[in-house]
Amino acid sequence: MRNFLPNPYLLALGMSLLAYIIILGLKLLLSTRLSKFSVPLKNKWNDIVVLTSEKTTHFFIISCALYAGFKSIKHSLKVHHHADQIFFVIVMWQIGVWTYHLLEKWITTEFSKRTERNKAAASSIGLIQVLARLLLFSVISLFTLSNLGIKITTIIAGLGVGGIAVALALQKILGDLFSSLSIVLDKPFVVGDFIIIDHYMGEVEKIGLKTTRIRSLSGEQIIFSNSDLLAARIRNFKRMRERRVSFELNFPLQTSTQKLKSAVSLISAVVRTKRNVRFERCHLMKIGITLDVETIYWVLSDDYDLHMDIQQEILYDLKNAFEEDGITFAYPTRTVQLLPAEIILKNEFDLKKNNLNTQNSAVS
Repeated sequence: MRNFLPNPYLLALGMSLLAYIIILGLKLLLSTRLSKFSVPLKNKWNDIVVLTSEKTTHFFIISCALYAGFKSIKHSLKVHHHADQIFFVIVMWQIGVWTYHLLEKWITTEFSKRTERNKAAASSIGLIQVLARLLLFSVISLFTLSNLGIKITTIIAGLGVGGIAVALALQKILGDLFSSLSIVLDKPFVVGDFIIIDHYMGEVEKIGLKTTRIRSLSGEQIIFSNSDLLAARIRNFKRMRERRVSFELNFPLQTSTQKLKSAVSLISAVVRTKRNVRFERCHLMKIGITLDVETIYWVLSDDYDLHMDIQQEILYDLKNAFEEDGITFAYPTRTVQLLPAEIILKNEFDLKKNNLNTQNSAVS
């Protein structure tokens, strides 16, 4: 009867082959069958199962099959313990791969929806992916070491002391990294905004982990450190809801009061007729070298081209209206008065006489 008993190693090999066929068949079944129904049904659980099965590595399948065959053979407790530890590391590595791809898909899906409504998501997706990967693999590594019997408290303490040293050495880089996180969370500006920092201006092209890149009006790219950027005063024109416009028109001092009042009324009437405009005021502001009339209105849009088109129409209409009413604009003038030669000589003689009298008084 003993000759008919199967060899335990052949039995283990058979168990491994059977387990390999079952696991591989289950993977192919889930990948092909559920993928056909996940799109029309829009079932998130189907997507999760399909992605998990697709990201199951061939190495993990072989490891599971070999482990199943190995467990069918009797070994010493020490051998079984080491085999369990090795298989646990493989399982944790595969769980990390699954979690990594699921996180990537979730982040990409969620932020692709938000990017259509808010461009800030486009600038923050890279930073969030890096932080998610770092956190995921740190947790998995510590959990694996803990289950292998290694005391992770000592490792964490060592990492804490080493982290302080690294933080001091990389203070500037870490400052830029946290500044990037502040920009992502607080959103003082996003990709596509037109901003002014000090005397630099341009459109935000990219918000990176260390720098922010701006395309200036003249075409060159300006690169700012994130920490320096947050320390500066930022003017964000993209957040502008309305645009305040102020302009002055100058008239000659010889302009009559009646014509000046007529000019103020014409300016007010022309501005009020324009669309997307809220008129504020028009007043004679100053009487100096010229008569200065100040006009203020609001363009009900942040579009700069629309603002310039409206201003151009207003100036065209005002010029035509003033020409019809005979109202002229002031232009720079300078009056030079020429005195006769006799008056000039008399003034020089009087000046010298006064100087001589002053000197004599000082001597006496």
